[in-house]
Amino acid sequence: MDTKDPARASALLKRLHGRMTGDKPTLGEVLGHLGDRAPGFLLLALAIPAVVPTPGLPAGMIFGTVLALVAIQMIVGRDRLEVPGWIGRRRVARTTLEKIVEKGTPLVERLEARLRTRWPSLTHRGVLRPLGLFVLVMGVLIALPIPFGNTLPGLAVLVIALGLIVKDGLAVAAGLGLGVAATGVSAMLVAGSWWAITSAPI
Repeated sequence: MDTKDPARASALLKRLHGRMTGDKPTLGEVLGHLGDRAPGFLLLALAIPAVVPTPGLPAGMIFGTVLALVAIQMIVGRDRLEVPGWIGRRRVARTTLEKIVEKGTPLVERLEARLRTRWPSLTHRGVLRPLGLFVLVMGVLIALPIPFGNTLPGLAVLVIALGLIVKDGLAVAAGLGLGVAATGVSAMLVAGSWWAITSAPI
């Protein structure tokens, strides 16, 4: 993949800081600058906050919920994916966005360095509906208050998003594998928490 390509996801993230105006831009404004009309970029923008720790912002609940709502649009086959207006109007502190971009960009760059166009059957528009089912499950897992439960499902969606952007079907397959692992880990965390609660002495 061309590391100087201005359309790369990491390049868009780096330019985001200069494009934002005001101390508290809306999520709709942020997603618009990241290319929210393309499924891959919208999923990427929603997955990064789930992977990057964001003190003071319930990122899992917010972005997991939005991912689930976007996934429903994918399942029903909408031509244009977008976040609901009540989410898009929510404002986020500029300093919070700067931290997300600062911590998320190196991760995106490392993943991008390994991507290239391959396995096109997993990246064409026809796969968006079945991928929507998967993203819906990941969004629910991210939104649930599971300790340390955001990272793996968020990373799964992030890898799939980059795969769709670059047309790398192998990355999409890898994201699906991460999602299966995330589901198993979340199930174990929930089971462990339930066991700890029920076995504690009264």
